[in-house]
Amino acid sequence: GKLAMPSATQTQAEKRKLEEAEVPVGPKPPKAYKNGEFLNSNSARLIRVMCELQEPGQRLDNQGVDNIVMFFGSARAKPRAQYEEALRQAEARVQSAPDDAGTRAALERVKKQAFLVPMFDVTTELARRLTEWSQRRAAEGRASYAVGTGAGPGMMEAANKGAWLAKGPSVGFGISLPFEDRL
Repeated sequence: GKLAMPSATQTQAEKRKLEEAEVPVGPKPPKAYKNGEFLNSNSARLIRVMCELQEPGQRLDNQGVDNIVMFFGSARAKPRAQYEEALRQAEARVQSAPDDAGTRAALERVKKQAFLVPMFDVTTELARRLTEWSQRRAAEGRASYAVGTGAGPGMMEAANKGAWLAKGPSVGFGISLPFEDRL
């Protein structure tokens, strides 16, 4: 069979029909930066990491925080009164169930934390002194420093307490961990 060629009038008519027809509008997906499904996907992990750097940076800028001295240490550390209460409770549990290996192990874990008790006080004092030193620098027009921590309990709490005692700033940089409930 022969293929029939369209006549010039047919081609013109078809052309006019196409020109007059409304172009169909396809689906309108959300902007990538507003697409929650995308932003929570593995492909967007780098974007989420960048947000975790940029957004706190903007908050620090807005608060006038330029310099931070970070304090690191055990989240398990306790001030003396809390440690002594935890020790008393663990000893009482062992007394009431002396054959329970779990309660004996828990008591040993508490006892192993004893060395941290004086460090809690030292950390509080160091953060207080740092904050007071920084305030004197700021009064002279020099760069000041804020106390920075992981925003958790233990040594981080001690450092934040020291800054608070000196009426100065502290910054908590927290992460979400399944076994920590403070953030």
